[in-house]
Amino acid sequence: MNTQLPRYQSRTASNEQRVYDHLLSCVRAENPQEVLHRFQSLFLGTSGYQEPHIRQALNAIVKSATKQDEFALFLNRCCYILVNRWQTQFDCRYAISNLINILGQASCMPVSLGRTQTTTRLRLLVKQFVKSNHFHRLRRFADFINPNASASDQQPLTNLLQRYPYLYKHCLVSQGDTQEHQQVIHQAQIQTQQKFELDLSVYMTDILKRNSRKPHLAMETVGQSMDNGNIIQPVHNPTLLSDSELCTSLKYFVGKVDARNTHQDLAKQFLIQQEVASSYKHFKNDFYEYLVSSVDSKFGQCRFNNQLHQCLQGMFPESHDRQMNDFLMVRTCQQVLNFLVIESRKQPKHWIFMDLINNMGSTSTVSLLLKIVLVCKKVKPYLEKRFALLFNHYETQKQSMMRWLVHCFEKLNLAWCSQFGKFDYSYVAVL
Repeated sequence: MNTQLPRYQSRTASNEQRVYDHLLSCVRAENPQEVLHRFQSLFLGTSGYQEPHIRQALNAIVKSATKQDEFALFLNRCCYILVNRWQTQFDCRYAISNLINILGQASCMPVSLGRTQTTTRLRLLVKQFVKSNHFHRLRRFADFINPNASASDQQPLTNLLQRYPYLYKHCLVSQGDTQEHQQVIHQAQIQTQQKFELDLSVYMTDILKRNSRKPHLAMETVGQSMDNGNIIQPVHNPTLLSDSELCTSLKYFVGKVDARNTHQDLAKQFLIQQEVASSYKHFKNDFYEYLVSSVDSKFGQCRFNNQLHQCLQGMFPESHDRQMNDFLMVRTCQQVLNFLVIESRKQPKHWIFMDLINNMGSTSTVSLLLKIVLVCKKVKPYLEKRFALLFNHYETQKQSMMRWLVHCFEKLNLAWCSQFGKFDYSYVAVL
């Protein structure tokens, strides 16, 4: 993953490279258990290391590390030399979780117990690493690659990460990650997305068939259907929504939202209207009307509409008289998404988002966000990152406490499938 090398003094560079090369050689030639034993011996000092020159190189690195983050970057790189090898081999992926467990032992080990000063400092540095963001990302990836739980009220939200492929890039990839790791995550995203789309299509088709056989349902076993006397195994709901909520939400995303137009229709009409827009100021006025048209009038008139209007009017006032262009479109949509969802990790306030969900529900809230993406598809990844920030913010909370957010994640999955997937769900409108 992260390939950024620590900015040590030049005299230690050869020591770092010596350790990197050694670990790479070991992970290529030895089985995971042997490599894990080496790692534990080398970095936790549980026993004498087989190669004294590698121990000497590590000792030199420990002595020269004047800042904790310098060593954290070094150890992070050492971990991912192993992880990058194991993640591409399915039968070796378990070793990634074992590596996490070994590092986790550092928090319980005494820093000093009749050991040398260098070993004492090494254990202290490893303990600090376990508290760092580097280890947090490593642990998240280990949980992702080796999922041991899914939907359970008592499990943390982070256990659901695998369900939402649009979060993968933002939660599992960071700047400087190796091409190999990025490819693994990209491939996992494609596979998860394709599987969900297929499962959803099969399930909705099954619902359509069941509805067409309603007069005969009384003869069928609960959870099963009959076809020429043969029992057909039930098709399972691929979402964490009830059947009713799944159908209602998907129908809202693909059907007519104002008795005449679908989301796609409204977006196309808005973009056609903007072809003759005279200025950026006029665009913002039209954009405001486009968005509030789908906001519950009672809620909107209370305070939301005014908040949105002020937000838009405050954007790039120096450009009011300029002709609308692609740059202004993208930046305006990004700013609106900041306002509606969440701005950044440093500014994690999202009370507008909570207000929308509490007053309009998660389906209408996701619908509002979808309207923005449909007029500016370039901001789709930007919206996904807003949701990733929410996921990061709440990832340690129990799922039982985060059902409102889980429903939003599930419905964004549905929205993306309905608008950007390969299956046609227009028939859902008649369910």
